[in-house]
Amino acid sequence: MSRRAWLVLGGLLVAVVVLVVVLVSGSDTPTVTVPTVSLQSPPAPSSTTTPALATGVLAMGNLSDPANTFYELFDRPAGASDWTLATPPGVADNGGLVVGPSASGALTAGFLPAADLTFSVLASRAAGSTQWTPGDVPGTLAAEPDALAAGPSGQTAAVLSGNDSPVEAQASGASSWHRVATAGDLAGVHGGCPVTRITSVAVTASGAPVVGAHCTGPQVGIFVPRDASAGVTPDLDAPDRGWSRAGSTLGAPGVTATTVLRLQAEGAGIAGLVEGSGSADSSIVGVWGASATAVIAQSSPLTVQSGWAVRATATGGSGGLGVAVLLGTASARGLRLAGVAGPGQPWVSYATPPSGTTAVALVGDEVDAFVPAGSTLHVWAATGTGPWRQVGQLTVPIQYGSSS
Repeated sequence: MSRRAWLVLGGLLVAVVVLVVVLVSGSDTPTVTVPTVSLQSPPAPSSTTTPALATGVLAMGNLSDPANTFYELFDRPAGASDWTLATPPGVADNGGLVVGPSASGALTAGFLPAADLTFSVLASRAAGSTQWTPGDVPGTLAAEPDALAAGPSGQTAAVLSGNDSPVEAQASGASSWHRVATAGDLAGVHGGCPVTRITSVAVTASGAPVVGAHCTGPQVGIFVPRDASAGVTPDLDAPDRGWSRAGSTLGAPGVTATTVLRLQAEGAGIAGLVEGSGSADSSIVGVWGASATAVIAQSSPLTVQSGWAVRATATGGSGGLGVAVLLGTASARGLRLAGVAGPGQPWVSYATPPSGTTAVALVGDEVDAFVPAGSTLHVWAATGTGPWRQVGQLTVPIQYGSSS
């Protein structure tokens, strides 16, 4: 099915449902109103490397025209030297794409609404497979890189958009979802971290959900179930909703708000990126927890000067605990790439990325840079802080005009 056909079908299905409801209600003059969804800005490009698979999501096509901008998924299995196109076929992806890779190499992808597509859909595949199975999610996915997570035993968790940014979870093989947290549930857990929205979710090796949030305070908004070691669903009827805060005060000066940008399960623990804001400059800090119950380490803060902003993020690397951030100026003419390999390690500035870089990935001791040009993707690589070299080129079958 073409992208355009998927969009039209989605709109027709919603219209039919509304029409049936109106007719059954007995109205003499039925009026069909197709519900609309406020389109979100797509998530920033991101990549994740697990022991089995590296994945990256970025925009391709005509990036100055939203109707002809398509978000594509690329992957690179462990031991492979090349990236390949892996976007699930037949689904409109102008609205953005998020992925939840598991440590085994299984992968779940989620599509955000675009044009007339008023809902999010999922697609999943088993480790080592290229065949995708469609799925659903009970709402619209949040436009965040880690709005979707896959657990080691097939569990799925998703952050949905909306004022209370609910988190829903689905057990392996189950057809139904259940709610595990909302921003309101977490808002009163810790007085120093008033939560306004949930930004990310991860599923640990034990199967427990961990969520990241935006807090109007200097505390890091990472929350875990009180009994995270057993993978128990939080008791939402408890006074603290069954959650406890695993974060600490962000180690950066002048911070009045924090946002968890990335959150990934790594081994038995977690790794992530947190942005602190408050002054003219902001700060990026890597965070890690040896278990799912506490964030025990922070990197030194990386200063993001006024006029610069986060353009893309990456997690992974040779030890699995690396994090990296691509910074750019408003004009997109200035680029800077920095990363930290794990707890106790310093931030390292890489060579200036190739012009046009929109996404990066950490794969082993290598850092890769992705430079899209229409339907062509140029891949560059650098070892450590060494120079960049072009290592690959892919042609993506862009269907221009399919969403107009």
